[in-house]
Amino acid sequence: MPQYHEMNEQALVALVANGDGLAFKHLYRLLLPHLAGTGIKILRSKEAVSEVIQECLLRVWMNREKLRDVRHPRAWIFRIYSNECFRYLRKNGLQYLPIETLQESELSCSHNNAERTYAMRETQQLIYKAVTSLSPRQREIYTLSRERGLKIPEIATHLGLTSKYVKKTLIVALQSIRQRLLEAGKSLTALILFISMFHR
Repeated sequence: MPQYHEMNEQALVALVANGDGLAFKHLYRLLLPHLAGTGIKILRSKEAVSEVIQECLLRVWMNREKLRDVRHPRAWIFRIYSNECFRYLRKNGLQYLPIETLQESELSCSHNNAERTYAMRETQQLIYKAVTSLSPRQREIYTLSRERGLKIPEIATHLGLTSKYVKKTLIVALQSIRQRLLEAGKSLTALILFISMFHR
């Protein structure tokens, strides 16, 4: 099994490009302090930063295969993040919220194995319930991606659909599941655990 904690950023990016969810989690933890620091300067709210980071993570993950052709991955990720920050500001009428200190405990993954196991199990149960609430097509595409490990072009071929449609539908499904996690009081940790489940 790869020793992710010993890998540098470049090695993690290479694994992420090939769909390694665990490598993505470690890359996220490596970049989080920089993302959070930049976000709080732009958005001036820990809640806004949390929301934007989640949107950024989803976009990076859904476009991970592009990392194979990106010369400067960190700059590419930060461009996505910056775009999400300013999209958030436009959506909210450029209204700045009070500055609050980011809680490290809320944004970092637990190192306690027992807590990690419990969190994973609870998250899996929430995801299962969220998946059952998806539309039939969303559920079918999500299942092919999650349970059978098919990539977007493979799903498109299997179902006789375009890759663009499959990708858009999968993004909507993931956003729906993410919203269910947030409504259940889950933080960024749950989202990272969720993405890690795509490790194959």
